This record gives sequence, C-alpha cells and structure tokens, in this order.
Amino acid sequence: MSRFARRISRIHKVIGLVVGLQLLFWTVSGFYFTLYPIETIRGGDYRPQIEHGSLQDMSVRITAEEAARAVPGVWLSAELKPFLERPVWLITTSEHTMMIDAQSGARWSPLDPVSFRALQRRFETEEGAVNIPGSQARVSFLTESAPREYGGALPAWVIEDETTNVRLYFDATTGDMRSVRTNEWRLFDILWRFHIMDITGEDRFDTWWMKLVSFLAFSLVLTGFVLLIDRARKGRLLG
Repeated sequence: MSRFARRISRIHKVIGLVVGLQLLFWTVSGFYFTLYPIETIRGGDYRPQIEHGSLQDMSVRITAEEAARAVPGVWLSAELKPFLERPVWLITTSEHTMMIDAQSGARWSPLDPVSFRALQRRFETEEGAVNIPGSQARVSFLTESAPREYGGALPAWVIEDETTNVRLYFDATTGDMRSVRTNEWRLFDILWRFHIMDITGEDRFDTWWMKLVSFLAFSLVLTGFVLLIDRARKGRLLG
C-alpha cells in the first residue's frame, strides 16, 4: 500500500470510530420508521370525525362583532362552527382564541368539566372511534407545565388510558383534538431525536452537530471509495 493510501486508511478508520455510533443510530431509527405507517404513529385510529350537528339547523342570534366584544384585544378573525349541537363563534385575537355561544353570547371556553364530558361521550360513541379509552381512562385538566410530548396550547383536557398509556389531548379553548400520544409515538420521538441529532425538541436539522457528523459521514464514504479504487488498481479488490 502506498504512503498516500496508508494515510487515507488511517483517516478512514478514525472517522469510522467517530461516526460509527451515530451511523448505527441512523440505521436503527430508520429501520423503526419503516415498521409503522406514519398514520399509526400519529394515532390515526384515535381520530374519528366528531359530528357536532349542522349550522343549517341552528339559529344564530349573535353577530361576529358582538361576539368579538367578549374577547379581550383586537379581534383578527371570526369563524362560525357547530359545537355540541350549538352554533359558536371562534374569535381569534393576537393573544387569545375564545369560543362564544352564537345564541346567548356567553363564553364557552375554556371548556368546563360538564361540557368536556359531553364532548367525550360523543367522541367515544362516534363511528370509527376504535380502541377509545374506556373504563380505565383518567381525565385531567392542564393549565400549566404540560408534558413535553404535548407541546400544544394550554389549557388542555387529557384523556389517558392507564392500561395502554394512550393520551388524547384536547384544546380546552376550541374543543379540537390536538395530539394523540402512544407508546409507539414516544419511541418514534426518541429515535427521531437521535436520527436528526437534536435534543432540544425543536426538530432542527441545522444544528452544528448534525452538520459535523454529516460531513464526517460523507468523508467516511469518500475515503472508502479512495481505498476501493486503490485496491482495484493494484488488483487486490477481493484480496
């Protein structure tokens, strides 16, 4: 082996020792990502469409302007939608989002326990709502210090199946389901952070560590090709 080839070989081995563990993480995590459809990871089986009724069958007595007066700040948008068989205005400002009853003008959000239980019953009986947490479910209300796995707006209602560790997160302001967290998702989340080398939880691909290891991995492949060409030129490709 020539002096140049020996130097390339040493560089190749050193780089292999440095990035070998991360390459293993990339491979293992990538293999796991192929095992489950992304719909399963996102909890698609726990996300049926909840029927709240039709606006055509509901009378609206409160205008958007009247509803907006009940929300602090300058309103940016107003959306009329059905919710639990009643029409509601979803008023959004730069700081708040609030549901206002379009018949009485009363604030509907954040959802109180009675309203959320009504939503929960409708969700559990919805056609297609398979594997919905039942008798083993625990319901809690989050106002602060939400688990990192949620990462959504507060306040929020949580339905947790203590048997399967499935958690369903509902936005207490709008009543919408925001997140479904399963054990498969939690493992996916851990492996994803190893895969993109980001422990901040921000899903960043531009960290200096990611750039460094990606460059070293490319260098590992490049030096490997140099050694391959050198051995092939000397007739020792398989020797």
